[in-house]
Amino acid sequence: MDAEALNVRALIETTRARATTDDPLVLLEAAVEVAATAGAVADAMLEHFVAAARSAGTSWTAIGERMGVSKQAARQRFADRIGPGSSPLEAGKATVAPRLAACLEAAQAAADADESVPGTQHLLLGLLHAGGAALILDRAGVTREKIRQAGARLFEPTVLTGGDGRERRVVGDGSAENALAIAHRMAASRGQSHVRTEHLLWELIADEGSASRRVVDHLGVNVGAVKKQLNELIPPMPSRPRRRQSKGRCDPRDRACSFCGCEAPERPMVHGPGVWICTDCVTLATDILAAGDRALRPG
Repeated sequence: MDAEALNVRALIETTRARATTDDPLVLLEAAVEVAATAGAVADAMLEHFVAAARSAGTSWTAIGERMGVSKQAARQRFADRIGPGSSPLEAGKATVAPRLAACLEAAQAAADADESVPGTQHLLLGLLHAGGAALILDRAGVTREKIRQAGARLFEPTVLTGGDGRERRVVGDGSAENALAIAHRMAASRGQSHVRTEHLLWELIADEGSASRRVVDHLGVNVGAVKKQLNELIPPMPSRPRRRQSKGRCDPRDRACSFCGCEAPERPMVHGPGVWICTDCVTLATDILAAGDRALRPG
């Protein structure tokens, strides 16, 4: 155990001795007092007791009161947040469009209302705020109230421990940040400079195991029809002119997707006579075919 971990443990024991009780709010109040003089490891110790209070079902309002701050300030400091800068982007990746940024704020507000780590169902709520995704969801008959009612039926709050040891209250899947990162990659792969609400909606309905997909399935949304509308708004990148091939063979120097035109040597591609297809386009084609097959089945 390193010195910092030992110091944190010592501070925790000091706090417990000062509180002389197992009441989570009394412990948190004592932790605030110890943190004022604890030095560099104070934040780690304070975070420990905030997580303990949350796992005991304590509200952000009560936590903020004992810390001497507002519930918003407490949540801002210790809860996971989503937003335009929450997923680090590599150079050249798409940036968040203003309408999507507004939707992410609405999604965070929905997660705050649940006192939860942001999940994909919160992103779905946020997308109803503005943009092309809101228009498509409106056409499908999806409303905020319907999403909330479906979420109440489908998801039970739980407390999970992350890789950093923090305990977090989760309603749904808690995977908003990952979904946003995938939407960034999709926009970049299609040659668009901004990630928009349409890119994020595609990811939310494409992942069949996500909370957002469970909600739209519960609401009876025709996912194939939604994807068709999204494809009209986010078309693949036009393919570049290709050199003529001889003997029906693919020239490795022309390794660019014949559908979206992306050139990524590290991305797996399949090829045939005169054609390369990237994994993203293979997945897209599979989703479209699967959606069409389901729509054609009787009943």
